[in-house]
Amino acid sequence: MPELISSDKMYAKLLEVGDTWADAKAAWQALDDASSPVLADLTMTYLGNGGSRIEAETLAKRSTQYRDHLTSVALAHKAFLRAQVRYDSLRTLIELRRSEESTRRAEMQL
Repeated sequence: MPELISSDKMYAKLLEVGDTWADAKAAWQALDDASSPVLADLTMTYLGNGGSRIEAETLAKRSTQYRDHLTSVALAHKAFLRAQVRYDSLRTLIELRRSEESTRRAEMQL
């Protein structure tokens, strides 16, 4: 039979993993929300060189700075998804443990 973990320990671990999940989600959202302003700033920089808005936006999208930003967004999203998996998995484990404990108590009454 698996080792039984106290409710307090499970709760503390769930809070810890939940905080990590929330931090990862906030980091990803902040970077994702900044994508349009980053692109706009870069586009404005390239507009100063002359040419059309379409050309400036194309240059902005091709820039190393914008691609680096998108890479940061992708990495933050990956971290968020992994944190979400850990959080959801821990919640599932806690429910399974509760079920095991309930089954054990029912068996003891038989």
